[in-house]
Amino acid sequence: MRVALNLLYLIPGVVGGTETYARSLIHGIAALDDENEYVVFLNKFAADIDITPGPNFRRMICPFVPLRRMVRYGWEQGILPFQLGRERIDIVHSLGYVAPLAARSRQIVSVHDLNFLSHEGWGTSHGRRILEFLVKRSVRRADHVITMSEFARGGLIHELGVPPEKVSVTHEAAGRHLENPDPATRSSYHPAGGRPYIIAFSALSMHKNIARLVSAFEQIQDIVPHSLVVVGNLPGNADYRRKLRAKAGRRIHFTGYLSNADIASALKGASLFAFPSLYEGFGLPVIEAQQAGIPVTCSAVAALPEVAGSGAHYFDPLSVESIAAALRKCLLDPDLREVLVREGYNNARRFSWEKTARETLAIYEAIAARKAETAA
Repeated sequence: MRVALNLLYLIPGVVGGTETYARSLIHGIAALDDENEYVVFLNKFAADIDITPGPNFRRMICPFVPLRRMVRYGWEQGILPFQLGRERIDIVHSLGYVAPLAARSRQIVSVHDLNFLSHEGWGTSHGRRILEFLVKRSVRRADHVITMSEFARGGLIHELGVPPEKVSVTHEAAGRHLENPDPATRSSYHPAGGRPYIIAFSALSMHKNIARLVSAFEQIQDIVPHSLVVVGNLPGNADYRRKLRAKAGRRIHFTGYLSNADIASALKGASLFAFPSLYEGFGLPVIEAQQAGIPVTCSAVAALPEVAGSGAHYFDPLSVESIAAALRKCLLDPDLREVLVREGYNNARRFSWEKTARETLAIYEAIAARKAETAA
């Protein structure tokens, strides 16, 4: 069987959890399958990433720059179908929401969430409408749809009308750099200058709710010795980011992009992981924090209760007061902290990339068998 993995969306260091998903899933598949052939389609920016981990994996670099989505969509819809035909691909798995609609191969598409339907963070409103158009047609065209939680599966069924039997859940897991840290790349990075700290992850999307977290921390900073460290790209437009950065100082730190090694080090050194997101189709950073043995407090919305389980203390992400109360309790209650670490670690053990890879391979085999039956 010849399988194409469509990673044309991948911009290293920018696309966040969908990059972790692609890298970790592919390495998981490579550890289990040395028989099928895999062709990984990448854009120029992702040409050098570690994404072909076995002799049965081959990369195909598509010579475009993906910074503008319309360029990527144009290649994906206009040129990729011809490339797939030339490569005699049996199944194409698009890992980032959008599939090549005109491809003749059997198709699988991974839709991580439906955030673009109701939240900012996918560029302009015009851009979100284009993405919605393409995702709706991708799930309709696909032979099967993969998503990351029962919450997200329910959205695909009820909001996009995907038949239930056509959607499978394959959970994500902690990033490979956290599950199996490489001793050669270990870091001693400390983002708060020796002070204990709360850590949070940001992204370009407004739904990460960083402004409310900062306001909540400002409410408690006089009663705890901790700093707040926010890792990753700040959300919003230039004016919004400027207002956030104005709050940076001795107790509030915005690190920007960090390497995997520095993220692992920063997580290990944190006193608390806070995740105030308004919407998540899975919530991978929560599992990564639990895997690292850090107490977790997070939003009680979307897929987060399903994923974090009993290993998190929950709050209302729309209430600054609720976030502040959760931060204060999780920092000052040692019994709660002990429970959160224990339950969080046990919860994280439910998820592994080996399991995800096995489930994904089973979907490939089922789709291939369906193709064989149709041909017969």
